[in-house]
Amino acid sequence: MNFYNHTLNWITGELFEAYFITNFGIITIIGGILFGKFGSTLNAKALVIPLIVVGIIYAAIGLSMIVSNNNRLTSYKQDFEKDHHAFVKAEKKRVEDFQIEYLISKIVAAVFFPSTLLLFWFSKSPALHGLGLGLALFALAGLMVDYFSQERANAYYEMIAIELSNAKI
Repeated sequence: MNFYNHTLNWITGELFEAYFITNFGIITIIGGILFGKFGSTLNAKALVIPLIVVGIIYAAIGLSMIVSNNNRLTSYKQDFEKDHHAFVKAEKKRVEDFQIEYLISKIVAAVFFPSTLLLFWFSKSPALHGLGLGLALFALAGLMVDYFSQERANAYYEMIAIELSNAKI
């Protein structure tokens, strides 16, 4: 398997993740709308805005990933064929540059989960409970997606390192 096939595997995984995130966002928006339409309790009504906001954020993230990865997919083959060595070096830098995003998602989760608990412990407000659930959902979904994304990125980075060591670039 040549290096370009590893790149295609990585991009295919990113596109799957992007469609998953987009669909999660859309389903979450629909859930928020349904809570608004059919929810009869204060707690159900309090989930409308948090679910819609979380859904919009995830749908936007997923759609932007779909667009960027599809654009990347069309240019990658040309870039690889044009200059294999420069392509591998550029991929190494790109993968290194987005590693910080995994740390950020863990920090967000570390802040949002305790915030949810605090909102539940110290408030009787359905609106604040709904906000807390929205924060927890946002954090949990982000951790879940990044858990698999980071695994793919690490595997791809290993292939980059192997390619660079084999080519003595």
